[in-house]
Amino acid sequence: MADFVELEAQDGVRMTWNVVPGTKTEAATCVVPVAAVYTPLKPLSGAPTLPYAPLRCRTCRSILNPFCTVDFVAKIWVCPFCYQRNHFPQHYSSISEQNLPAELFPNFSTIEYEAMDAAANAASAIPTVFLFVVDTCLIEEELGSLKLALIQAVDLLPDRSLVGLITFGTFVQVHELGFATMPKSFVFRGGKEVTKDQILEQMNFFGGGKRPPLGVVAGPRDGLAPDSIRRFLLPAAECEFAFNS
Repeated sequence: MADFVELEAQDGVRMTWNVVPGTKTEAATCVVPVAAVYTPLKPLSGAPTLPYAPLRCRTCRSILNPFCTVDFVAKIWVCPFCYQRNHFPQHYSSISEQNLPAELFPNFSTIEYEAMDAAANAASAIPTVFLFVVDTCLIEEELGSLKLALIQAVDLLPDRSLVGLITFGTFVQVHELGFATMPKSFVFRGGKEVTKDQILEQMNFFGGGKRPPLGVVAGPRDGLAPDSIRRFLLPAAECEFAFNS
């Protein structure tokens, strides 16, 4: 137990389970869902900042980490989440059991990356997304204070930042901030289980287009229409009406 406490203190992450279910059957029998609580902007001690972009799995886009299986001869790493075999790019050509990159060190369970050159320029063109997930099970006075705090928080964000809003109580509401005519949201019953596919379909994320068969839904490159993204993520400079309504 002490090991898990030390890891929580090191990474600023607390999991509902210390072991992730290995099969769908195990996942279905979990009474408490698999989840994690993160400490934003937690300072890292001892871990280096890597001057290149993270290496991602080509199927699920998870990042190379100490739990991956590595074939040093074939220069292949196996994703621990989807078991996809991925080839190392050319700049990992010198990798070996005696020459590991920092992201494979067991003690570096959290890593910071600093993208350089073209990757940095591409990243700077992508606005940061702030998704507010708000518990509305409060008395009226507290709700008023919460609303003011949210408005103040949005005012402090860069104008280019994208902002989304989800509120939950008896029902879960995903707010369509881009609908300027009137407040609009998609409502899900709090006591009913819904899958990611059901949510994507109900909220019409693909706008009638064909959904890609593999990989996670992360943006236009996965077939997600840009208009669908703009429906739920609004620039911070345009959020005042939505948050005051």
